[in-house]
Amino acid sequence: MKISQLQALGVALVFSASLGCAPLSAEEVIVIGDSWAEPIGKALQQVFSESHSKEVTVHNTPYWGGPRNLDSPEGRAAISGWLESWPEAHLVYMMMGQNNWLCCWDTSMIGTAEEQELFSSIITHTEAVVDYMLTIRPGLRIVWTAGEYYRPHHKGTPAQVNANHDQLAKLAAEFSVNRPELTFLDWNGLFQVTYGFDGVQYTQYDPKTPIPPNDPSLPDTSLPSPYISFPPSRPAHPTDEGYKVMAQAVYDQYFALVLNEGQFKINAGLNDAWYNQATNGQGFLITVFPEIKQMFLAWFTFDTERPPENVTAMLGEPGHRWLTAQGPYEADTANLTIFVTEGGVFDSVEPIASTDPGGDGILTIEFADCTEGLVSYEIPSLGVFGDIPIQRITNDNVAFCETLSMQ
Repeated sequence: MKISQLQALGVALVFSASLGCAPLSAEEVIVIGDSWAEPIGKALQQVFSESHSKEVTVHNTPYWGGPRNLDSPEGRAAISGWLESWPEAHLVYMMMGQNNWLCCWDTSMIGTAEEQELFSSIITHTEAVVDYMLTIRPGLRIVWTAGEYYRPHHKGTPAQVNANHDQLAKLAAEFSVNRPELTFLDWNGLFQVTYGFDGVQYTQYDPKTPIPPNDPSLPDTSLPSPYISFPPSRPAHPTDEGYKVMAQAVYDQYFALVLNEGQFKINAGLNDAWYNQATNGQGFLITVFPEIKQMFLAWFTFDTERPPENVTAMLGEPGHRWLTAQGPYEADTANLTIFVTEGGVFDSVEPIASTDPGGDGILTIEFADCTEGLVSYEIPSLGVFGDIPIQRITNDNVAFCETLSMQ
């Protein structure tokens, strides 16, 4: 798919250089740019809130059109004001470039020097804006996107318009490679890949047969963005859901990585038996499911008090307790719900065991690295809570875990 083609444009190199900059000291994002910037900024705030990531505040700025507008005395004054207003912000998201293209390009320019001059001016003004921000605040980290394939409009056919979007994206990526503080994300075709096509020809350019989301044929530069992604009343502006799709993309491809720099990442290499040396004979079996970002845990422990001496058990001993827990994880922390299953008999269908779907408490595991973690639990029905430091019983999977954590 097109998003992965960023690597061919050198964006992977940009990212490796960008991650080597000074550590992030604040968790605030300033969003600047064209008429897409503010709605994407609002959607990005929602994505941060839903991500279980660090708390991040998104500051939306007024509409400024694009790099040419910001690279002016008035634009520079606005930039200075924003940076002064948010002194702790060290992340900037620029959504701009397409307005300068929209205002000045037409099909008569295809393949001409005039077209190349237009693209060059967009890059030149963007570079001036980036340099000006870095002059004021040298530690800034900047991510830049420049739009998405439109629905058809008066500028030309989808093939003509999309080809120009791709040219601009290629130049932007090549420019960004040598700027370690700047990362460019090319998501041209993101809506095609996300939504696919329903097979209805709303215009002559839409495919006659359905194309499912994530189909290998997508993105297709001969096609517009899907009908569902742009409201008919304003074909140059995505739907609210479309803005959320783009915000999620910039979070997944940039912010989630930058905000978690140096932080351990939960991975399948943690799948193992874990215990606390102080309570030998008790412990946890942990299983990580990376595809769905879920963790399952079995907790082998005992009752809160020893049963009377005259209480016996047919199998095992009366004090044994087995709890399970399951839930999502993000970065180095898993937030699980504790479940108690009861009522069954060893290796028997009857009676049927039952589990309260609401759970019996909460359990959080924060991993320091591939060998140590901290379990925090709370079971309100019993009024018990506490912390348990854990380590692996064996270290066979440590190397595998460390390899996955760096990916």
